[in-house]
This record gives sequence, C-alpha cells and structure tokens, in this order.
Amino acid sequence: MIDDVRTNTRETILGGDATEGSLLAVGASAATLAATILVFLFRPAIAVPMVGAFIFVTALGWVTYQAEIARLLTLIATVLTVLTVTFITIFLFASALPAFVEHGLGLLLVPIQGGEVRWFFWLESVLPVGESYWNPAGGAYSLIPAIWGTVMVTLVAGAIAGPLGLFGALFIAEVASDGLREVIKPGVEVLAGIPSIVYGFIGFQVLNGFVQRSFLDDGASFLIAGVVVGVMALPTVVSVGEDALSSVPDAMGDGSIAMGATRWQTMKSISIPAAFSGISAGVILGLGRAIGETMAVAAIMAAGVGLANPLFDFFDASATLTSLIAVNYGSASESTVDVLFVAGVMLFVIVAGMSVVSQYIERQMREKLRGEA
Repeated sequence: MIDDVRTNTRETILGGDATEGSLLAVGASAATLAATILVFLFRPAIAVPMVGAFIFVTALGWVTYQAEIARLLTLIATVLTVLTVTFITIFLFASALPAFVEHGLGLLLVPIQGGEVRWFFWLESVLPVGESYWNPAGGAYSLIPAIWGTVMVTLVAGAIAGPLGLFGALFIAEVASDGLREVIKPGVEVLAGIPSIVYGFIGFQVLNGFVQRSFLDDGASFLIAGVVVGVMALPTVVSVGEDALSSVPDAMGDGSIAMGATRWQTMKSISIPAAFSGISAGVILGLGRAIGETMAVAAIMAAGVGLANPLFDFFDASATLTSLIAVNYGSASESTVDVLFVAGVMLFVIVAGMSVVSQYIERQMREKLRGEA
C-alpha cells in the first residue's frame, strides 16, 4: 500500500519517465518551499531571503527539467488553493460559533410591530418574536430584516439579469454576424470590470432621481439596488448562456431549418431547450453575484435595518446581509462582530450552494448534448 502511494505520488509530480536529476531538482524546489513556509510562520523577518532562494532553485530546475518543475508548480498552486478555501471556511465558521451559541434562534427573531406579531410566512409560529430585532446596544441581533432585504434585491436582480441575459446570449450566439459578435461580446464582458462602487454611485445619482420624479418615492430602495445589481450580473449570465448556446450541435439547428422551421422557431424550439441547463446555470451564477454584492448596495441604500411595510414594498429600503457587514464591522463591538460572521456564514453557504447547483446543471447539460444522459 505504501509503495503504491509512493509510486503514484512520484508519477503525479515527476511523470512516468522521471530521472534522478529531475527528482533532485523537484526535491530541492519542494524543500526550499517548505522551508519558506516554516520561516514565514516562525521567523517572518527572514522570509524574503527564503522566497528568493525558492525562486532561484525553482528557476534553476526549470532550465533543465521544465516539465517536472511545471508539474510541481501546478501541484503547489492546487494545494495552496484548496488550503486557502479550507482555512477561510474554518475561520468563518469558528468565528461565527460564539454568536450561534450565545443567541441561537434569536438571530432569526421575528419582529413585533405595534404590539402585535407581524405575519412573516408563518415563521412566527416556530421562531422567537420581539420588538427590538436589531439593537446591538440592547443585545438584539435578528438577521431576518437583512435576509429579507437580500431576498428583495435578488428578486429584482433576477428579473433584470435573467431575461436580458437570455436575449443577449441568443443574439450573440444565434443572430449576430461574426464581426458583430467580436465587438459585442467583449463589450458585454467589460461590464464585469467596472468597480461595484461605481455602479452604486451611478445608480444612486441617476436611478434614484428618476424614481423620485416618476414614482414620488422619497429615496433609494430595493428596486434601485436590484436594478443595479442585475446589470452587474448581466456579463455572467450572457457569457455562460452564450457558451451554452454555442455548444449546441449545428446539426440540430440545420435539421430544424431543413424541415421548414424559421430561424426564430429553431431558436425557440431547439437551441433554448437544448442549452436550457447551461442558461439556467448562468442565471444561478449571476444571482450568486447579486446575493454577494456589497458596495453597490451599500452605496445605494441606507444602513438602517428594518422590514418593508408591506413586506413586498420594493420602494422601501433596508440593509442586506452584505451591506450589513460592510457598514457595521468598522465600529462593531466584539459580540456584534460575531453576529456579522454569522451573516457571512449564511452568505457563504448560499453562494457556495448556488455554485454547486450551477456546476451540476452544466455537467448535466454536457452529458445530455453528448447523448450520455
């Protein structure tokens, strides 16, 4: 068993035809990396020379044994990525644990207004209720208002990014000429490079004034934040949707047209159903960005934590989970910071879950198009 593990490890790092020289080069590079990590942890003052030594030894090995050193570097990058995600996850949950232990279901306190329990999807029958649901000075830390604010913003963002992303992907993949596609697709993807705070500032300055004039509303709202975040999610939806539509075999569309169907009928009845899994995965990934967006929402809506009245009033405003963290962590007490870590855990679980679902959907799409499903 040990010999098999050793053999497999050697083949993974060095390949099947490794020489003693390559083993020495890879071993020296790995040893200097390990020494660098230990020095960084225990003697950080001399970490820079050790990094230089690792770079020198690795570069020296790269000259003669490039393939083996490349294998080692890719392995190191993969391991460091996995370790980083693991450490972040452990730290996040460990930091949120004290708040879970201290407050329990109080973190999901359903608010009372006017002395009466407010209807909230029948949750008031299973969760505790109270009048003060976000009052750090009084020890009340209900995340229900922030969760509901996140849901409201995500609903609006989905209504914007879903249809527009689908039609944009259809146009790029099925309608636009090659020259036009070379211009439009990079232009759409440029949207992803604009800083989120710029989106938030533009949304507050432009959309806020429009809503005030057109709907007689007093200020920023879930509607404005959702529209801005929906536009931010568009590049993800369009890019993934276009890739899914482009992966549909040409023979399927050509057969439909040969049967007398129009171009639109082919897109509607062949392309979209065949690529539906990939399109839905793109929408899920886009909504994942909408849920995790911070600065754009914080720049648009006030930091107050409350519930819309009525609940589906999209012209009301409140903090979302992300903006709650961004606005409060700088001046928060230790107990409040623990609760903010709970909000971070909620976001982590939701976004990670959506990413897993989108990857599953994409895998199902590939298997379907290959005839394996």
